[in-house]
Amino acid sequence: MRRVAAWVAVRPQFEDVGVCESDSSTRSLNGGTVNIAHVSDREVGRLLSDLPSAHGAHTMQDGRAWKRRLYDPAKRARRALRVVRHIRFVYFAHVDDDSLYGDYHHELVTAEVLMDRVLAARASGMKAVHPQVHGEVEERLFNRPPRGSFMQVTPEYIRWYGRDGVRRAEPMVREELAIELMGEYAYGYNDALDIATNNSGALTRVDQAWLLARAKTPIYCRPLHATEFHRLACAIEGAYHVPSNDASIVKANTEIARRAAAVLGTVMDEFVEAPFQTPALADVFAEFHRAHLLRVAHARLAGLQPMPVTGVLGWFSAKRARIYAEVQARLAAR
Repeated sequence: MRRVAAWVAVRPQFEDVGVCESDSSTRSLNGGTVNIAHVSDREVGRLLSDLPSAHGAHTMQDGRAWKRRLYDPAKRARRALRVVRHIRFVYFAHVDDDSLYGDYHHELVTAEVLMDRVLAARASGMKAVHPQVHGEVEERLFNRPPRGSFMQVTPEYIRWYGRDGVRRAEPMVREELAIELMGEYAYGYNDALDIATNNSGALTRVDQAWLLARAKTPIYCRPLHATEFHRLACAIEGAYHVPSNDASIVKANTEIARRAAAVLGTVMDEFVEAPFQTPALADVFAEFHRAHLLRVAHARLAGLQPMPVTGVLGWFSAKRARIYAEVQARLAAR
């Protein structure tokens, strides 16, 4: 694997680590519960703890004030309680909003806002990015089609309305719709599931639950669906290409953009192709994404030993989750 930047070398070696060094938490794995680590928490902290800046040295007076704030015990305690760090770029001063710099600043703001949401959602325990669920899928979930718009009983109609025509409180998930089709038309489960997948907008139980939880989440920590994820990637890429000859700003913002790409790779627990066209950003995303998925696989494996108190079924559920994590890691290592 190519070295994408000098600062990547400070990343702790993950290949020989069985579990992550950060604190453990309880997560649900296909109905079972095992203890695994927040495998990206420390990695994200390292990436965001010393972000570069284009600002020069302060005056002596400002330096003394900064030191007082740094060593103040109360402020230090509050600082320690902060779980969510932020990506912050360097802006140009005194520029016209209608200029090229104004468009560039728009990309910086977009990247900062969306990255804040990713990090806040991750800190709250939610899946921060869902790269398979797009914005139009969310719109269809929360916009029930009128009963009169269906000319006949279709899988999509059954998804929204019962046999007596009464609308469902929530649309059926794909697994429920398949079982309903089995009872209605005597399909086998595989055939029914295939019909539910290809002839309706039904979502899997996990995806629909994620979208419903996302809708109830405050906007500042709302996770990103695939459309917003690609918008974030475009904004980071825009931030990387600084429209200026100011060496200090170019150096700072290109480095911050690379850190943002690396962070994005460490908060995604399933394999995705690099969303960047710029080679430097794509490489650093792939590097950190691969490292994160390997840590997830190791943490899943560690969760199998000893056997959890939930019994044999819980053990097999954790094993299936670990195998899935290993597959994701191997996909990233291709």
